[in-house]
Amino acid sequence: MLSLLLSLSLSTQCVLDHLEWASGVEIQKPFKINSSARRASKKYLSRLYDAVLEENGEYDPRFFALAWMESRLRVNVRRGDKGQACGIYQIHARHSYPMFRRKRGYKDWDEKENRLEIARECAKLSRVSYSVNTLSRYLDIFDDRDLPSCHHNSGIYGKCNDWYDERVKYWEGYFSLVAVLCDERVKKWL
Repeated sequence: MLSLLLSLSLSTQCVLDHLEWASGVEIQKPFKINSSARRASKKYLSRLYDAVLEENGEYDPRFFALAWMESRLRVNVRRGDKGQACGIYQIHARHSYPMFRRKRGYKDWDEKENRLEIARECAKLSRVSYSVNTLSRYLDIFDDRDLPSCHHNSGIYGKCNDWYDERVKYWEGYFSLVAVLCDERVKKWL
């Protein structure tokens, strides 16, 4: 039991170290990686990591790749797209509310008449666990339609932006490698 707890804490710390490093990275065209001194707090990264594991039941690099794309893994982030995109994944509340929280979905949905509901949804999306849950629902749709996660930016019916897709694939690969590296690091200690 003690070795299991030790391995979990070592693995978590290793992943958090990599998340912290990634939060201070910027990628510029034509794929040049620059590091900055400004990084996300491990306290907030730990909340994100725990929320992903709780929601998904396992480590999924797509959650971290999309969090990097939309907010550089920062939990407390300003609203984007003229105040319409909310939370760590910059999800549009005007779509997530009718898609996932409204019983009738988009049927008889009028965005202008439901501004209060949209504002409430946006406030909820600012909470990490709620945002992770909503992204999980989007990823389920992408998986059902065999779409890559770059559709988070373009929508289900849109075409992925090549630059966005390139960076998402890089971070998905990186965070997949992190899982393997951290697992190997833990095995050395045991």
